[in-house]
Amino acid sequence: MPAVSTTVAIQRTPDWISDISDYVASISWARDGQSLAVSASSGPIGHRAAADGAPLGVWPGHQGGTFRALFNPAGEPLLSVGQDGQVRFWETGHYAIRSEVKVPAAWVEQAVWSPDGTMAAISAGRQVVALRPDGSILHRFPPLPSTVSGLVWRADGRELAASAYGRIQIWDIVTGQPKEPLLWKTSLISLSWSPDQRWIVAGTQEQSVQIWEMPFRPGNELAMSGYPGKVRSLAWHYSSRFLATDGGPELMVWDCGGRGPAGSTPRILEGHSSRVSVLTYQKAGHLLASGDEDGRLLFWNAGKSTSPLCQARMPAGITCLDWSPDGSALAVGCRSGAVGVVKPGI
Repeated sequence: MPAVSTTVAIQRTPDWISDISDYVASISWARDGQSLAVSASSGPIGHRAAADGAPLGVWPGHQGGTFRALFNPAGEPLLSVGQDGQVRFWETGHYAIRSEVKVPAAWVEQAVWSPDGTMAAISAGRQVVALRPDGSILHRFPPLPSTVSGLVWRADGRELAASAYGRIQIWDIVTGQPKEPLLWKTSLISLSWSPDQRWIVAGTQEQSVQIWEMPFRPGNELAMSGYPGKVRSLAWHYSSRFLATDGGPELMVWDCGGRGPAGSTPRILEGHSSRVSVLTYQKAGHLLASGDEDGRLLFWNAGKSTSPLCQARMPAGITCLDWSPDGSALAVGCRSGAVGVVKPGI
């Protein structure tokens, strides 16, 4: 049993909890903060009122299962990908398909909007495609040597990065031309890019975190090890100073300010009694939220303390988290189909 913080965190009760009776694959806030898109692993994408969870409508989603459904940060449209190999852009008010693109693969797993919402990127197997919100293809990049495991935009939207076995490939989004890849001889299973564009980070199969400072200079790679498990969740503080990572019941938070994390010791956050399954920082605030496989949700100010500030309990293991646009509330999805909103109030 891992060590657990002896500090008693303030208990919060979710504002509401609803049940979609299916594994919650993704959850996403609308730009106005008034509603949520909740994708079920069986396919349908539910539209819920953020205030009380009341059903507003349903987008049909994808036959065989929806992997991700994401509201555009600019407002319109809703983007979804799934098991049927389709990329779909949906009308947000009428639950109808605005446009769709068939990708020559069995399924489409990754999807990310550019920060300004003018572009989207998806991955299907070894293929990465950049699209416009009208469904037209901007770039169809040459396939990577192995399956894409992560996909992330640079904060200014001018470059796109994808991780796969042994490499991270970066493309110039204007020209579509590839940059020199970042190479590392292991399986990279998660990917993130700091908001200040300084660091690219990947979690590895070998229970470590690999970090590159940009622009990259050979020999400057840094490996941060000592994790009890694979690192699947990476979260940046909006200032880019702190990088939070999972890998077990504890969270490790690295100080990436100044000269970076080389030679430093991470701040270890103890409070979960089971493996952390997902974590995320507020988009413009100091709170870090982490959810575990037993349904416990903790809120931290990792830059100041190793003890959780408050906590909440969900009915089952937590699969996805998303902060509201104003950072006042957190949407939570669970393995059992439970969906809720929690306000930390701090």
